[in-house]
Amino acid sequence: MNTRLAYVINPAAASGRAVARWQTARTDLWRRGLAGAEFVPRAAHDGVELARRAAADADILVAVGGDGTVSEVASGLLRAGAPARLAILPLGTANDLASQLGIRSLNGAIDLLPNGQTRRIDAIEVRCAQGPSNPVRHALSFVCLGFAGEVLRQTTPAIKRWFGPRWCYWIGFLRALATYRHPNVRVQADQTAFHGRWLHICAGNLEWAGGGIMRLSPGAQCADGLFDVCLIEAMPPPAIAWHFPKLLGGSFVKHPRARYFQGTELVLETEAPEPIHIDGDMAGRTPAHLSIRPRCLHILAPPSAGHS
Repeated sequence: MNTRLAYVINPAAASGRAVARWQTARTDLWRRGLAGAEFVPRAAHDGVELARRAAADADILVAVGGDGTVSEVASGLLRAGAPARLAILPLGTANDLASQLGIRSLNGAIDLLPNGQTRRIDAIEVRCAQGPSNPVRHALSFVCLGFAGEVLRQTTPAIKRWFGPRWCYWIGFLRALATYRHPNVRVQADQTAFHGRWLHICAGNLEWAGGGIMRLSPGAQCADGLFDVCLIEAMPPPAIAWHFPKLLGGSFVKHPRARYFQGTELVLETEAPEPIHIDGDMAGRTPAHLSIRPRCLHILAPPSAGHS
């Protein structure tokens, strides 16, 4: 029986540079006999619904884009409850999930479609009271509230285009430093509550973010049934700038203003609605409820990444 493939393509990935790369990849895929149905979102966040529809008639659902695209396709696949496997063609700016699964290149990703092994990974289910589209999304890399989200907001498509994946988040950091205001947040982490003003709140499913330059969740593993929670208390801009290298390297977990632990459920409540970012995209606003869905996704990965 032939494998049925469906491609959900984000033409806006990598600040629009994904379009040309997809056309080249498409020629190679079709030549190899890996043709499939193509679904192109017409508006932001349409990928969830397109993926839900595509999953019903696919054995492999391919996310063509960056981490935000993968998150949307995974959300649609989980919503459909279909047995299709998830695959990635990494055409985004950071491609964090792909790289940490061992997918290092576009050609390597294409090779996985006929030859990849299936790995089961966790997802973080995110329910926001105020969302731009669907009320339920799934993060595969991280969910954050606070300064990291402001860095993402300030790293605009134009900045990504001008400075590229290596430097764009540094520019976003400098812009965020001038605009960020610490929100007052009540955090319920499983059975423990925290309340105060926070610089950074994050639930991580993967260790690295930002194209491998930020070790947001040291030690995090994507198939252990837990997410890694980081809470960093408010601090003034000079202190943020001074300690930012610790966030890049992961040594921030030893800072006296930081708390770092594992959990399965997180509730975030704020005085005024605050943006929630998942895998690089804004998914909605607080209040938000996060919970782990253990090993719920079947994803194609190289043999070296392990499989189950």
